Amino acid sequence: MQHSRNRELDGVRGLAILLVVVAHSGLPVRWGALSGVTLFFVLSGYLITSLLIREWDQWGSVSLWRFWGRRGLRLLPALVVFLALVPVLLWATGDARIASYPTAALASVLYVGNWVRIAGTDLGVLNHLWTLSVEEQFYVAWPLAFIALMTWARPHVLGIVVAIAGLATVYSVWLRAPFIRLDISTETNAFALLLGVALAFALASMARRAWHPPRVSVAIPFAVMVAASAFPSHDVETDHGLFRPLGAVYAILGVWLVASAVLGRSRVVASPVMVFLGTISYALYLWHQALINSTLFGDRAILRNLALIAVAVVLSWLSWVLVERPAGRLRGRLHLDEPSRRQQAAVGDGPTGPRDPLR
Repeated sequence: MQHSRNRELDGVRGLAILLVVVAHSGLPVRWGALSGVTLFFVLSGYLITSLLIREWDQWGSVSLWRFWGRRGLRLLPALVVFLALVPVLLWATGDARIASYPTAALASVLYVGNWVRIAGTDLGVLNHLWTLSVEEQFYVAWPLAFIALMTWARPHVLGIVVAIAGLATVYSVWLRAPFIRLDISTETNAFALLLGVALAFALASMARRAWHPPRVSVAIPFAVMVAASAFPSHDVETDHGLFRPLGAVYAILGVWLVASAVLGRSRVVASPVMVFLGTISYALYLWHQALINSTLFGDRAILRNLALIAVAVVLSWLSWVLVERPAGRLRGRLHLDEPSRRQQAAVGDGPTGPRDPLR
């Protein structure tokens, strides 16, 4: 079973960013922001856990420093460049939010932006980086929990993670709290990451037992996710009660879509356009909302937003070519894909460690 990065998974990533960008443009797909971010979380949970499982199966342990080093090398270069350039945008447009920008940038680079916002501090054009905070907090905590589970509860790990993911989903749906906490807190978004975790363990278990499920259609869950994202919406107060239940629906659809992308093939999902969007999705997420939330080109309007999204696509491609891809090449020089000395000593010298599916 293929767990490494493939075109279908890139296409899923492309769909996630497309849903988010279209929703933020002002087009009538408001729920696309929720469905797209939830899909990102499910995919991240699946990919990160697949990586950890493969490393554990090969070496009997996980090198935390190498894992965190790979994540930092993947995420920080583009983020630092972005955070360095945004003040230029604010200064050029005479945006008064430049005065509070250092606080917003610090919260973002330390990946605590979601909690800072919940505490009452507006992060201006960086408000959307709360999702990166949630994911990075997951990247820190989950490998530690993974090692504990694999060390002391490996025979029961699938049942445990499925149960935890189920409880987290119920908690998220039934929790009553202010909208901002429901929207951006780590605790209310963890369920989507954990559903991705459960999917990774389930597919790995099937592979170990040599179960070969039939090829499935990727296009069907792809189309269902798009249609469900166009669910009618109103304003925040009216839709408050729907937010978490719909989030759970999108997460379940996300599990279906990611599993289908691993097990099946689709010309639509793996099309050049979707793969391109998936490739630049990280930088596009950074740039599109910062541009839309700026005062560049005046007040918000759909045509203005779409024009700025086009600019963001160009900037994201440049980020991929000039920043992200060169930074990725440093992995070899830093030996981040190789087993640690402790791992080599435990099982003897062997081939290079597992390839990171998030590259």
